[in-house]
Amino acid sequence: MSDVSVRPVEADAFGKVEAHGIDAIPAPERHGRPRELAGLWAGAFVNYASLFTASLLTTYYGLGVWDGLAATALGTVAAALVLGLLSNTGPRTGLPQIVFTRRVFGVRGSYVGAGLTLFLAVGWFAVDCVIAAQAGAQLFGGGNRWLTFGLVIVIAALSVAVAVFGHQTIKVLETFGAVTFAALCALLFLFLAPQFHWGQGPSASGPDYAGAFVLGFMTCFALVASWYPFASDYSRYLPAASSSRAVTLWPMAGVVAPMLLLGLFGLLLPTIDAKLAAGQGVLAVVSAHSPTWVAIPFFVFIVVGEVWANYLDVYTAGLVTLAMGIKLQRWQTALGCGLLGTALATYAVLVSDFHLAYEDFLILTYLWAPAWAAVVLLSFFVFEGRPRPLLALAAWLAGTAASLGFVNYANLFGNVAGNANFFNSGLIGGLHGADLSGLISMAVAAAVYWTGRRLAA
Repeated sequence: MSDVSVRPVEADAFGKVEAHGIDAIPAPERHGRPRELAGLWAGAFVNYASLFTASLLTTYYGLGVWDGLAATALGTVAAALVLGLLSNTGPRTGLPQIVFTRRVFGVRGSYVGAGLTLFLAVGWFAVDCVIAAQAGAQLFGGGNRWLTFGLVIVIAALSVAVAVFGHQTIKVLETFGAVTFAALCALLFLFLAPQFHWGQGPSASGPDYAGAFVLGFMTCFALVASWYPFASDYSRYLPAASSSRAVTLWPMAGVVAPMLLLGLFGLLLPTIDAKLAAGQGVLAVVSAHSPTWVAIPFFVFIVVGEVWANYLDVYTAGLVTLAMGIKLQRWQTALGCGLLGTALATYAVLVSDFHLAYEDFLILTYLWAPAWAAVVLLSFFVFEGRPRPLLALAAWLAGTAASLGFVNYANLFGNVAGNANFFNSGLIGGLHGADLSGLISMAVAAAVYWTGRRLAA
């Protein structure tokens, strides 16, 4: 039944403002095929953020090229599987992800997830605006902060202008953009390939190497996990009869393929000029070591790519704001969230060190999202009967609380706390810097919820 498809209707047509907000999509208005989710999610990951995230593993964590790729692959596949499973709530119910969780955590309990998802959406909007603005600044010869700030404003306006249209417009532009940017990346890759040090090994060794590998795994896991509360926002228009397997696997394909390809690119770029990459980032490496006629289109499409990634951020931000009970139309909430994200991006450009702020943001995302996802998936796939909102909230809270003991706070707050000791410094030192908080949160939340439901049966 995965080939069931219905053509888009006027309520969700390209170039028109989507009529639906957080209401369930009626059966006559369902359309599309699961395979379309691959293109949409590829659009979210075929951009510079994926390349940049992988570059952290060789630039800062001490991994080599091929073990860095292994950490990238393992972290991405593990997280993408959860994203694909969460996408199944869309075709089954027709509801956005956070609205669906009212069945799990209760209406009031879902507000907690909505607020945290709003933080994710606005945070990603800010991140994408800054990346696009920095790429744009490279076109004009450098990293002047005021020039970057001006570009942030322009890019934010373009992002919001498209996102207010809604689901079908976003789906079409995400797929088109993914193909175009991938082609440009392939061209740039071919020109830079002779300069790569393909066999560069890790600089970390012994127990520190194991810690660096786990940190790399979790960084890539966190990149994907930050999209968990968005999952069914983009699958809810699919027919209810869509194959669960297809709905799971196509988003995985859309996430994993670009992360592996762009991840390898990101891991190799710092090997050209490690000092420049550590000091100014891999965009500076591209600018300094590639032909102008290739670099300029690449930077242009980094800008464009981050704009289309922002469509998802602003769209979901609008939905979760409605889910929190704010009585506005979806396009109005999307506009408001875009303005908030612009303010955050301005702070990242004019006040903060963006590279450190980005690492901190990724780590913050998996303090709660994996535990939340574990409870939602168990509720949907295993315990479909009577909801237990208090138990669900308790399990989510337990998982999140347990994860706090395994956070590498020195890595998270090192830019402001210097060499300060944290309460778990001994544990993190024993783990040689490995941050296991995301996996711990998921395991504890699942164990508490599973046990509680079994005892209550």
